[in-house]
Amino acid sequence: MKTRAFMISLFMIILVPAALAADGLRALQSLKGARTLDVSAKQFEPESVQGKPVVVAFFASWCPPCTDEFDEMAKVQAAIGDRPVTFIGINLFEAWGGEKDPARMERFIARTRPDFALVDGSPDISAAFGTIDRIPTVAVFGADGRETWRFVHERGAVKTHATAEEIIKALP
Repeated sequence: MKTRAFMISLFMIILVPAALAADGLRALQSLKGARTLDVSAKQFEPESVQGKPVVVAFFASWCPPCTDEFDEMAKVQAAIGDRPVTFIGINLFEAWGGEKDPARMERFIARTRPDFALVDGSPDISAAFGTIDRIPTVAVFGADGRETWRFVHERGAVKTHATAEEIIKALP
């Protein structure tokens, strides 16, 4: 009986965190080759974030709480200074309620002025991060790829977006 309890404890201490880290690294790898939403349309390279904490925000240009969330991410960037943290915005559900509107995206970028990569999302990318079905959603990953925190905006919730304080606290 003691051996069984020891083996279960060993599994929980060693294997479960390793699996969680692998899932985070796999999710970040899903961004390889995804088009960024800037003028140059450069590809995002996941290798550039290896060994660094990563903050991922899922957004759409039509989403009012996403604007607030980008403001909070700018506060985080200002607060952490030169700390090696990578921020990524992943655009999902852009065509919800109709067609994609490039002018709307341009207005969103001009309004929020993100100082981080914005990636064009896809169902595969959403699935890699645990099937994102609500925006805004923010996930924080440690340098080892392990997810340390997640905020998901719930329908009808009073709290509509993650705060800078929450994101900073979640950074390892």
